[in-house]
Amino acid sequence: MYESYDVLKIKEKSGIDSARRELESRRTHREKLPLPGLEHTALYMVRTDDIAERLLSIEHLYQRLDSRRKVKEVILLDAYHSATIEGARTTVENVRRAYENPRSKDDKMVVNTIHAMNYAYETPIRIHNIRSLWEIVTKDVCENAHLSGELFRDGMVYVGSRTEIIHTPARPEQIKAAMEKLFHFFEENEYDIWLRTAVFHFYFAYIHPFCDGNGRMVRILTQSCLYHCGKEKIKYLPLSRAINQRLSGYYQTLKESERILVNGEKWIDITPFLDYFLEIVEESMITSMKEDQHLSENEKSLFIKCENAEKAQN
Repeated sequence: MYESYDVLKIKEKSGIDSARRELESRRTHREKLPLPGLEHTALYMVRTDDIAERLLSIEHLYQRLDSRRKVKEVILLDAYHSATIEGARTTVENVRRAYENPRSKDDKMVVNTIHAMNYAYETPIRIHNIRSLWEIVTKDVCENAHLSGELFRDGMVYVGSRTEIIHTPARPEQIKAAMEKLFHFFEENEYDIWLRTAVFHFYFAYIHPFCDGNGRMVRILTQSCLYHCGKEKIKYLPLSRAINQRLSGYYQTLKESERILVNGEKWIDITPFLDYFLEIVEESMITSMKEDQHLSENEKSLFIKCENAEKAQN
């Protein structure tokens, strides 16, 4: 687990030498990302040994994924969990019954997400059609519609709870240029595809380009980007379910990643989120393989390890 800077600084002040070495290592080995931070900050990541090992594991597991799963059921399940993360309160059976004519806002959120996922699998999403995807996601359920704008939102929104603002996203006039740079990064950068997608996921949430539906949008885009980059078996993987099962970690690592660190300069280390996201991808694959009973002994051991880690965090 990637410890936050605050935790390491506390340990360093307590005289723990390993914390001091870790902080120095991060400052030395950080990599600047070719994406602009907000408010004149730079975005960095650290390619830890854990991340390197996890990327190898993910690729190995991906090759073993079963492509015979029922895609419609996986998309339904994933859309249900994605909408639930954003506040929908319904059941999979309710959605299945109401699919052709959803009446409640909660059921519409799930059905819209299903339609949007199908659209994003059929059509690569770029700047020219991202608004179309958003309109599918938010049809008849959009909040803050008065801020919807023509392409991206034209007013400010904030990420957080009723009592705390976790993140202040991009100003409306910054959004289009930032999103163009994000898609350019994804298409042109030579990072490992799984790592590149993790960065994409973080930066989209960081910019928060729409007035509503950003969470559902980025989870759809995550799988669509992977799919259109040759990882077609991602359609059989309900990533949103894995995120929903460890939702506190999702928001915590976003918060830790977005913390501006002042040490003679302003910069943001997004590694906590990258580490979390890649772990979620790995766990999702292992869970799916367990459900399909296609695990080797080593993979079973890894699954047990992940389960124990999850219990420890809870």
